[in-house]
Amino acid sequence: MEHAGTTLRIGTGNWHFTNAPWQDGEQGELLVPQDLRRQDGERIQGHHHAFALDQTYQDLQVSFEFRLTPHSDIGIVLRARNERDFYLFHLPDCGQASRSQHFWAAFSKMDHTGYLKRIKLELVRRVPSVPREWMRAEIRLERNRLSARIGDHGVFEASDDTYPGPGRVGLYLTGNAQIRQVRVSGAPASGPAWDPQTRQPRNWTYPVPQERIWQKPQDLVRLPGGEVLLSYTLQASTGTTTDEQGSQLLVRSTDGGRSWSAPEALQVVAGPVQAWWPPRLHHTPAGRLIALLRGESGYAIAESTDGARSWAAPVPTNIPLGVPMVEKLHLGPQAALNLADGSMVLLLYGGYALGDLHGPWTWGSAHCQAYSVRSSDEGRTWSAPINVDNQGLDREGKAVPGNLDLTEVCAAQMSDGGILALVRPIFSPWMWETWSRDGGATWGPCVPGAFPGYATPNMLRTRSGAVLVAHRLPSLSLNLSHDEGHTWDQGTLIDSGLWCMGAMVEVEPDVVLYVYWDSYESLMRAQRLRVTASGLEPLPPG
Repeated sequence: MEHAGTTLRIGTGNWHFTNAPWQDGEQGELLVPQDLRRQDGERIQGHHHAFALDQTYQDLQVSFEFRLTPHSDIGIVLRARNERDFYLFHLPDCGQASRSQHFWAAFSKMDHTGYLKRIKLELVRRVPSVPREWMRAEIRLERNRLSARIGDHGVFEASDDTYPGPGRVGLYLTGNAQIRQVRVSGAPASGPAWDPQTRQPRNWTYPVPQERIWQKPQDLVRLPGGEVLLSYTLQASTGTTTDEQGSQLLVRSTDGGRSWSAPEALQVVAGPVQAWWPPRLHHTPAGRLIALLRGESGYAIAESTDGARSWAAPVPTNIPLGVPMVEKLHLGPQAALNLADGSMVLLLYGGYALGDLHGPWTWGSAHCQAYSVRSSDEGRTWSAPINVDNQGLDREGKAVPGNLDLTEVCAAQMSDGGILALVRPIFSPWMWETWSRDGGATWGPCVPGAFPGYATPNMLRTRSGAVLVAHRLPSLSLNLSHDEGHTWDQGTLIDSGLWCMGAMVEVEPDVVLYVYWDSYESLMRAQRLRVTASGLEPLPPG
């Protein structure tokens, strides 16, 4: 028989927690103490679950109130068998989504991998992204179907057959999200015995487990003999603008990222390294190891013939510092892409000049454009910048410049020679997608992509043809395509990593090493993932 409902309280229930214990707050709030929210734990960083062991249901209804902040997530755990096998209805947010009034809802599932695999992620219209007041939501799970009402007008529906039987209900949060007045109603059921020893696995490791200063990985380069180079910088905090001399470092791995050497200085040029303009390492199509350098006076390239142990003097190259209306062109997180014909494409972006609108940030004031340049001589000379949103025509047949919503670009070349680029937006709910069919000489036009991604630092095509893209929302997620970008899976959340910056390289056939910034200005993290026909599987760290 269905009961009238139970209002969940931490102090009056029997609970199992991940990463940190929860407690009761004022006015019915259920929370993780602020000083524990950022701790690493042994699982997904900063993701906290509370499983109500005395609340077991198959079909149920849950109502709750919530508030989000940029880079947060809140949700309800459903049909949990243990702390790694359950459904999750959640409401992820990130900075760009908040600034553009994009509200997202997701239905996901956790399994033995420790990854949160999405069943459905949807932009829910008519709901504010970060409401100032508490907002109400209600979900209903019946058999394999979930439905939700969010606020006054938001609707979300999804279905899945992975966990058909009864399980525990629970809570989830990350960041500074808030949840309160959680009320559960339904017919209590007898579920499987809870095994506290069945834990979410730790899939990540610290490549350089040293002092806790912000490690920012920049590039992964695999040399012909198999050695992998990882370059990174040390930075005191987000607000640091210039690093001290010697703060760019390098570690080496000869076993595909399982273990790393002691850090060594990566001193491509004398003097301090600018925090947001460090030298970028790249292995060219002809096998040269180069460093791309951006300074106030222009771009230059240095070369190393001994695996980054020493560097020749930088040689200026003709990559422009800016173009009309874009004063400063910056290297994107992925930087360079090698093409099958022996050429290279460099991916750039910069803020678009709009006069006084670039004062205090407000809606519509931030605008960017993205470009590529092409080199057919190993980076010695480059083409003029090409806007990755190819010009369209207005009703009079005149050219229309590319749109102003294009920031960081990532790209991969497919087996037919086409280049797929995905571009981080400022205001669009979807990544922009654009193709080049002529080796980066022309692009576009840009169209809305297949899924959201408010940061796009990396794209990689494996030798077997699988394509991976890392991006933001929810948290640190990867989407996978088995048909060279024509269709994509629903995405997999592998860690929090809210910056979503880092680097990827294939170290074995269909084994990808991914090193990324952590969420809270601390030690970088690394994962080894295997691409399978059914999706991404973590490999044991170390």
